Parts: sequence; structure tokens; C-alpha cells
Amino acid sequence: MTDDHIEIRGLTKRYPGGDPERPALSGIDLDIGHRHFVSLIGPSGCGKSTLLRVIAGLEGHDDGSVSLFGESPRELCRRKAVGLVPQTPALLPWLTVRQNVALPSKVNRRAPRNGDSPDELLRAVGLDDAAHRYPHELSGGMRQRVAIARAFGLRPEVLLMDEPFSALDEFTREALQIQLLALWQSRATTVVFVTHSVHEAVTLSDRVVVMSARPGRVHEVLPIDLPRPRDREVVSGLRTNDLERRVRTCLQSAWESGAAPDDLIPPAGVR
Repeated sequence: MTDDHIEIRGLTKRYPGGDPERPALSGIDLDIGHRHFVSLIGPSGCGKSTLLRVIAGLEGHDDGSVSLFGESPRELCRRKAVGLVPQTPALLPWLTVRQNVALPSKVNRRAPRNGDSPDELLRAVGLDDAAHRYPHELSGGMRQRVAIARAFGLRPEVLLMDEPFSALDEFTREALQIQLLALWQSRATTVVFVTHSVHEAVTLSDRVVVMSARPGRVHEVLPIDLPRPRDREVVSGLRTNDLERRVRTCLQSAWESGAAPDDLIPPAGVR
């Protein structure tokens, strides 16, 4: 095993019928280390979610290469070693909370025998008292906690998260960020996290990958040198504020470097 879990070289992705001069992704070079937490951030339409789907093996690419543990994404997916948490929890409505969390290990013959039990996972996200309830009885934040617990159930080597907290209020979002960090630190998983929130990216990550406007490229990779574990005192400190300002400055530069001449107004969130 190398220190890099994910290695991406010269990755280019085009969609049929699109402008060949402006592909979705162009020349992506990126290394993501073993057990690191890395966030992707950039202007809307820069290809963050597309890159995540390529890493997950859900979409192909036109040029370049992607490897996870030296394997292709599809090979790793066949081993059930990649977990995905989308924006919408996608829980099965006819199953209880506990049954939803237990489902992946029941249908996957390769599930680790030493994996966490559904009750342990629900306890880790503060939902042990909701085990016998159904998804429609839960708030949005609770449903997302169930989805996160389910994703960690198989102890994936790589966990891909596509704006999982974007629909939540700020208080719930911050609480889930702390719970996610606790789960990640105790279960040694590599996480790639897509977000539009500068504060969220800085709060969670070891590194923040700033992407340019379409065609999506890696504009800059910023190290986040905040101490861990990160409690509320750390994430509200002066160093966090300094890092957020740096990410915002880099985002503005990334947008300007990739914008077409007639794109005069930066997209929402870039300021």
C-alpha cells in the first residue's frame, strides 16, 4: 500500500454533444492520501460532483487515469470498498432506521465480519433511540445521519460524499460535521467530500482542493493545519477564520481564471 489512496493523472471528461473546447473536467492531477479527509470546492458547474462520480466508478472518462489502491474505480466497487453518501439520503421507506443501516451488510456477502453493528453506528450518530422508527418519522438531519451511519457500516476504504449537508439548517449542519469527524477518525477511512461551503471545507478537511470554473481543473490544493480533534472551539478560532479567507481568495482567483470573457458576475458563494 502506498501513502496515496487515490491517484488521478491527466483526467479529462467530456459529455456527448458538449463543447469540445470546454469539457467537464480537463487535465486533473490529484493525489489523496491514505485516511485523509479532502474537500472539493469550486464554482457551480466546475465538475466537483462529476469528479466524485468518476472516482466512484459511476461514470467513465475520456483521457488520463484514476486508481484507488492501484485498482480502477470499478474494480474497487466490485469489492464493495467504496461508499457513497449523496445529497439525498435515499433510505428505503418500508424499513426501520435500524434495518436501513443493517441492509448493506445483509446484501453484501463480502461484508467485514468485524464491522460495526447497526446499534453501534446509530449510537455513534446519536440515533440509538430512533432505531425502530421509519424514515418518514425523522427530520432531514436525522435521515442524513442514518445515511452516514449506513455508509460507514461496511467500513469502506474510500467514502465519497456529495454535499450531504447542503439541505440542512446551519445548527444541524454543524452538529453533523462534528459527528462525521468523530466517525471518520475512529474508523480510518479516506474521505472525499464535495461542498459549496468554505467554512465546512475548512472545518472538516486535511486539504481543500479548489477547482476552477468549467472546464474543471485543480486550481490549488490548500493544506488545513488545524489541530485534531476539531471541537467547536477550534473551528471558531482565529486560525480557522484566516484559512477561510485564504480559501475564498483562492476561489475568486479560480473563478476568474476559468471564466469566459462574457461571464462578468461571479457565481453564488464566490466572493
